[in-house]
Amino acid sequence: MSGFDGDESGTSTGGSDGVVRSIVVVGQEIRRSSANAVAVDVLYVFTTAFFATLAVRGTWPALIAGLPLVVMLAFAWMSSRLFLLTNLIGVGLAVVLTRLGYIPL
Repeated sequence: MSGFDGDESGTSTGGSDGVVRSIVVVGQEIRRSSANAVAVDVLYVFTTAFFATLAVRGTWPALIAGLPLVVMLAFAWMSSRLFLLTNLIGVGLAVVLTRLGYIPL
């Protein structure tokens, strides 16, 4: 398998070797994906970030964006840890950039 199921011999140091291995696995997954699947993933992250920018605009926008944002993050969580992490990074960047005034709504 990919080495994440614990059947490797040797010990894991958790250092740069683990990071490099993770980057290689991510690269392989992107390479196996079709262009359409990558485009849908990018649109998914964009939509999640849009709901995050809406959520920081006030009480009513937060109420409107809250449920879709939670549902989209739940689906990302069920998809994979990497996809959830990508969505959370997108949400964080969107919130920071919105608060700094770089993303007008």
